[in-house]
Amino acid sequence: MQFTLGDIFRISLSVYRQRFRSLMGISLVFLLPFDIINAYVQLRFFGAVPANWMAKVQQAHSVSAAIAAIPPAYTTWMPFVILLYSLVVLPLMAIATSRVTVGMVAHGFDVPVQEAGNDAFRKWPMSFVTLLLVYALYGVAALVASWVVGLCAGVAASASQVLGVTVGVIGLLAAFVGSVWYWVRAAFVPYVIAEEERGYGAALRRSFELTKGEVARLVGFFFALSFILSAADGFLLLVGSIFAVIPGLDVVVAVVASLIVVPFGFVALAVMYLDLRMRKA
Repeated sequence: MQFTLGDIFRISLSVYRQRFRSLMGISLVFLLPFDIINAYVQLRFFGAVPANWMAKVQQAHSVSAAIAAIPPAYTTWMPFVILLYSLVVLPLMAIATSRVTVGMVAHGFDVPVQEAGNDAFRKWPMSFVTLLLVYALYGVAALVASWVVGLCAGVAASASQVLGVTVGVIGLLAAFVGSVWYWVRAAFVPYVIAEEERGYGAALRRSFELTKGEVARLVGFFFALSFILSAADGFLLLVGSIFAVIPGLDVVVAVVASLIVVPFGFVALAVMYLDLRMRKA
């Protein structure tokens, strides 16, 4: 049995509706603390960033001066928030929602929230190390690609300025396509850990096996999923803005919208993981 993209979103919506309370419980445990931290950082640090900081960076006469001109919010707090989500929140949410979704769709029974949460905590150390590996491999590949593109563009520019620019643009486009390819192929690592208990390099290899020959279809899936999530989040923010007459209430509305919308994305990814696993069976 194989699912179309329409089937995947239909099944995901059905799971989301039927297990709504369980998914909200998972959001409250794993996502809410992050949303509160993120909201605090946005208000406390990014709200105080000078409007002309980019101009100061551009006017700097050295690399050290340019780095010094960047507000601490971008050099300290933004990386902290990104790493917190990427290495802690994402794997915990993915594993917990996967247990709930796969239990219902593939096995026909409800996995209790407590069991899903405990499983997420138990598998988090493996997820943490595995995702570090995934990010490190991408970082190394990005550095090598940037060096190759810069070298080729420099050699081409020595012959013709226009040729150098052309080679540079083509290289950047190729690097972008390569980035999309890599992240699509590695997207199901947390679900492999959750359902197959494979970690580290084995999880990454398994994710690549599942997505072999499916990149174009998965790009369409992620594009559609991003559109759905953005539309739902925008709608909730629009509705919430009607009532957000008290200063600061808009932040609360944004947090609530995140708690409601984000779990659907993880559910859809879990259903897609099941589809890929059936196709490769």
